[in-house]
Amino acid sequence: MLVQVVILILSIVALYFGAEFALESAEKIGRFFGLSPLVIGLVLIGFGTSLPEFFVSQIACQNGETGIALGNIVGSNIANLFLIMGLSGVITPLFILQKEIQRQLFIHLGLTLLLAFVVFYLGVTPLSTLLLFLFFIAFLLDTFKEMKKSRHLRVVDEDDEEEVEKLELFLFGKLIAGFALLYIGGEYLVTSGSTIGKLWGVPSYVISAVFVAFGTSFPELVTALIACVKKKNTDLITGNIIGSNIFNVSFVMGSIGFYDVKITQNFMIEMVALGFASLFLLGLVLVKRNFGKFGGLTFLSGYGYVVYYWVSH
Repeated sequence: MLVQVVILILSIVALYFGAEFALESAEKIGRFFGLSPLVIGLVLIGFGTSLPEFFVSQIACQNGETGIALGNIVGSNIANLFLIMGLSGVITPLFILQKEIQRQLFIHLGLTLLLAFVVFYLGVTPLSTLLLFLFFIAFLLDTFKEMKKSRHLRVVDEDDEEEVEKLELFLFGKLIAGFALLYIGGEYLVTSGSTIGKLWGVPSYVISAVFVAFGTSFPELVTALIACVKKKNTDLITGNIIGSNIFNVSFVMGSIGFYDVKITQNFMIEMVALGFASLFLLGLVLVKRNFGKFGGLTFLSGYGYVVYYWVSH
């Protein structure tokens, strides 16, 4: 037990420094290429913090634990929205009224509808894998299009550009090191936490539905909290959450379609929760309100209810 507790603590330390390295280097690299904070969060940080979900899902499928893989993907998206975005909104307002962010919120709603269609009707099949990958490719193409726009709208100061050029190789190395720490930290957080849970007699379903999903979302949580505390542009937080959710569903779920995955669990409460979150955010946009304390507390309450449902069922 003591060894597992030590591993748990070390994994949290690894996640902290991984998020610190990834956030700082991704922001500087993105600025060098003239990218907006939202695009940096969507692509660079969103992809990096989704690596734990990808590897955990692959390992789970290889071990025949496809239920853990599905619970990890869906549960992580719920944690990203309700827990991470909720906490961030309580700490600092997230400005979601920009056209660039509104566009991503509509994309996220489309992603949620596609996920519901796969879970309730198609199942994880070659056809659903094709649809998810097509969505992923369309998302990347749309993001690259936005990248070109942001390059024209943003001008990099010559002094900043020279500084980034001097540190360019170091920044890429720091970014990779950050992602590596996020993966290692997420992996050991899950394994040590699962072991401790079993020693305490916690059912395996609760571990997979709650702890594994939380563990693989922990990099996003640490990244968001660091961005809040250091008063980074909040578009980094919003982009990280949306980008991570898109990667989780379209790329990670698409990738497990190559395994024999059977959907045996009823994901109704999870789909209702994700649909509510998407519509709630778009509702705030319609009434021209940013995501602040009210939205944050609403999301945190929703996360508490979903976790209570998982534990009690």
